[in-house]
Amino acid sequence: MFIIFILFWAAGIYLLFRSRNEEEEHLILKLIGYYLLGTFTFSINGIVLPVGFIISLFLKPRQNRSVKRGSAIFGLVIMVISLFL
Repeated sequence: MFIIFILFWAAGIYLLFRSRNEEEEHLILKLIGYYLLGTFTFSINGIVLPVGFIISLFLKPRQNRSVKRGSAIFGLVIMVISLFL
């Protein structure tokens, strides 16, 4: 199961990287950072709050804005899936 998750994650990041609009230095590392930010949560009395995704909404990158936003959404989707598994 873990190998399937890693392959799914790597394919998602790769597809986001390929859909970039502009060349940007260290974009793959930035996408991984936005993904991790999207998966960051805070739990209060059993209520899970997607704090990292909310923070990513306030970030205003200059280049590849839609790709970085997509990476944060991808992290949010993975976080929601992990809540149910």
